Amino acid sequence: MFDAGWCADPKNGSAACILDGDTFDLVGCDRTLDDSGDDDRVRLLGIQAPEIAHGSDAADCYGDEATEFLSRLLQGRTLRLEFDEECYGYYNRTLAWVFISGEADDPLREELEMYEEIGMNEDGSFDVLVNELMVRAGYARIYEAEEEGRYYDRLQQAELQAAHSDQGLWAACDG
Repeated sequence: MFDAGWCADPKNGSAACILDGDTFDLVGCDRTLDDSGDDDRVRLLGIQAPEIAHGSDAADCYGDEATEFLSRLLQGRTLRLEFDEECYGYYNRTLAWVFISGEADDPLREELEMYEEIGMNEDGSFDVLVNELMVRAGYARIYEAEEEGRYYDRLQQAELQAAHSDQGLWAACDG
């Protein structure tokens, strides 16, 4: 049974295809709906990463970097998806808070130390909210249309830290 107010129970999955800095597919790079109507395309809740190039539209500043960073974070890992009040957003994508975990010897641990040891446990293992890390590392901003949510306060703090320390897009992009 899921938490009161949340649209679904947490579930585990893995990223099969990273589409951009805030969207990935669980199954493959072709968008599919399973028999129950659930979509396999996931958008990270509460954040907006710069867009990558689409057709004749050029990429936004830091769009390619955000996509690469998300790919490095998610590829080959088991993901824990948590939900909020709404399970689906625009384009019928699943909206999720995405967590990754690792042990003390995980190569990502060293990188997390650069961001005030975000998600680190006392034993050196970690449990990181990817949405928060994307903002803290300067690969995304808070998505203003989703200012409510169970982890919004964490996103606000992450954005303040990223802007203050000129992380990622805060140093590389105008506005």
